[in-house]
Amino acid sequence: MTRFGMAKTGAGAARDELLDRLRGSGRILVVALPVARLLVGIAALGAVAAAGLGGYWLAAGPQAVERLWTRSAETAPADAVVDMPELVVNLRRDTPSRFLKIGLSLTVAHRDRQALEQAMPQLTDSLQEFLRNLDQDDLDGSAGLHRLRSEIKRRFNLILSDPAGRRDVVTDVLLRSLLTQ
Repeated sequence: MTRFGMAKTGAGAARDELLDRLRGSGRILVVALPVARLLVGIAALGAVAAAGLGGYWLAAGPQAVERLWTRSAETAPADAVVDMPELVVNLRRDTPSRFLKIGLSLTVAHRDRQALEQAMPQLTDSLQEFLRNLDQDDLDGSAGLHRLRSEIKRRFNLILSDPAGRRDVVTDVLLRSLLTQ
């Protein structure tokens, strides 16, 4: 009997029975669908990671992939900072400032520190020669200081570099003090 007191036909009864079953399992669908979406998302993420690793393996080779998973026993030490003695030099005669006092620190790789300290007399001589040819206009503004640092770095790397000259020994020149008078 239905709500209105009439008997259900065969097709209507089957439909109602199916709806009752779905209503009871609706609670399961509320839990099952998000879990299914989560599993599909995890599978997609795994597929993307596998594709990336496979592409890296094809491009870099199996040795590079092995290096990804092994810890390196040797870590590179930090760069060393070597202080140069302060210099006082005469500037060119035609400049209003007569003297320049400069203090430098050089940043080098730890393995190059000994070579830098051995070449310190040559570096000091080269620096004095360069600084004596400057005038006040060469040191004006931030662009002047940038050019000064770049030229000192270039000259020092020419003195310190290996015969092939493939890498810079001095990685940075730090100005500790700069005074013109």
